Amino acid sequence: MAKLYYRYGTMQSNKSNQIITTHHQYTTQGKKCLAYSTPVDSRSGYKKIKSRIGLELLCEYMHEGVYEEVETIHEVTRVHAVVVDEAQFLSKTEVHRLSDIADYLDIPVICFGLKTDFRNELFEGSKTLLELSDAIDELKTICQYCNKKATLNLRMMDGQPVNVGETIQIGDEEYVPVCRKCYKDRLDLI
Repeated sequence: MAKLYYRYGTMQSNKSNQIITTHHQYTTQGKKCLAYSTPVDSRSGYKKIKSRIGLELLCEYMHEGVYEEVETIHEVTRVHAVVVDEAQFLSKTEVHRLSDIADYLDIPVICFGLKTDFRNELFEGSKTLLELSDAIDELKTICQYCNKKATLNLRMMDGQPVNVGETIQIGDEEYVPVCRKCYKDRLDLI
């Protein structure tokens, strides 16, 4: 039986590189692997997943009709896996449709994304994936300020940490991975 996987991590935890590598592993074995991302994140360009080390993967945008789309492709050419980048931006309905792909089409679905926003609050997609996933893995990186494991994303504005503003603000340089203590210390939350 196929599973719904959620692999989450902070910024700079190698998520995009991992999804591209996973896709590559399937396709080099001659297995069809479909790649999706969300139109919310347009940093890499139109329908493209790009890692910080320069690897790229063409993808489709996630939508609520993804189950029917994958089912149609699967009827013509067997689909061995579905990978999804920026899964924190998925809607609850989209996550449920991905779980349907695993449950009813018996195709593994591997989602990659952030767990929480810069205020340490769950994104809708992350929350739903944490509730529904069969397997949850944390991709690790180290804190920007010490050598502890980074578990949070700190938003920076003009070189200073902030914890106000829109929940979704796409960027790379605006966020740094931090441990909980450094997060508290930088925002004076003690």
